[in-house]
Amino acid sequence: MSQMRITDTFQQVKRPGRTQKQGKSAQIQAGKSVKAPAQSTSDAADLQRQTEIQLLKHFDLNSDFGPCIGIMRLERWERAEKFGLTPPMDVRDLIVQHPGDEEYIHCLWNDYKQML
Repeated sequence: MSQMRITDTFQQVKRPGRTQKQGKSAQIQAGKSVKAPAQSTSDAADLQRQTEIQLLKHFDLNSDFGPCIGIMRLERWERAEKFGLTPPMDVRDLIVQHPGDEEYIHCLWNDYKQML
């Protein structure tokens, strides 16, 4: 009985831009040597905003601080602090720094409450 190889059953596909001798690590090395163009300040601000919103969403999804539906983020943070649950100070600082921005004030599930 002859041994079957996986290439006998599945078609072999070569990835573009990769030679036979060049592996994934060589591509990564080549990518590191090329410098990316500098980002504009608006791109950097957008990236920072996305990072901050992501942190707030993680706070919303963390059930250690109690339910978040029907309550604003700052109220939830203060309630968790009141019960000694030590919520992250970064979250409170972000909420306080953006008092008029609904993405910072309301929890992740705020839009879904209206659908119920």
